[in-house]
Amino acid sequence: MSRPINTLSAIYPVLLRSDLPHDEADAYWAGPHAELVKRGGHIMEYNQYHLSRTDVGYWPATPTVGVTPDPAFRWDGVTEVRLASFTEMARAAYGMLDTIFRDEQNVFDNVLGHVCGPGGARWWTPTHDPTVGHRTVLMLRRRRGHSYRAFRSFVHTTFGPALDAAGARDVRTYTFLPFTGVAHRTPGTSHIHPPSHRHHGAIIFGLPDRTAIDGLLESPTIRAVITEQATHLTAVHAYGVDRTVPVIGPVIGEIA
Repeated sequence: MSRPINTLSAIYPVLLRSDLPHDEADAYWAGPHAELVKRGGHIMEYNQYHLSRTDVGYWPATPTVGVTPDPAFRWDGVTEVRLASFTEMARAAYGMLDTIFRDEQNVFDNVLGHVCGPGGARWWTPTHDPTVGHRTVLMLRRRRGHSYRAFRSFVHTTFGPALDAAGARDVRTYTFLPFTGVAHRTPGTSHIHPPSHRHHGAIIFGLPDRTAIDGLLESPTIRAVITEQATHLTAVHAYGVDRTVPVIGPVIGEIA
């Protein structure tokens, strides 16, 4: 089994503008907006996950655990950011004020900033694996009344290792600090979400292709996670990734 590395990361689910053609907004995010990010500095790695509009909700349901996101609160994509330190995070945010942040109104209706604290982001591979043919983003909602410490442990020391043992590639697990609008506030863009539709963690993993999902879900380690998930979670929303765009990092280009 692989040993994960801790990273200083943030996850930003995004909703593209509803008054623009979806393909046009999607292309702008991967093109002009990404070019601004490249020039911003202070970011070690920045990846865009463009989510499927149809391949959603395929994680197995168990009693009291929802797996299908409400269409009104279904995300179009996720941005993944990795930084060297909290100082670099502050520098990156300051440098983005008049460029990247102001540009978000051109492409997004809603952006939520989720910062992961120390030990809150773990990667089972140091960089993107270019051989991955299909990725899944799981958005996790913690069961209220269940301790945050137990939730973190489940995500990082049970769920992540189970995926790795079952053959998933490029596994990345995230647990978020308490939500605050201060984490990401840009002009002309919403940064709010009803508490009943928020998420408290995320997992990203890859497989050779989409057909490998069925085999993964039948593996003993994943079946054990599914059996236990209701103790820790009220929702596991699976999104198929249509394309991954690594904007900053060791691998530059586009991966399926």
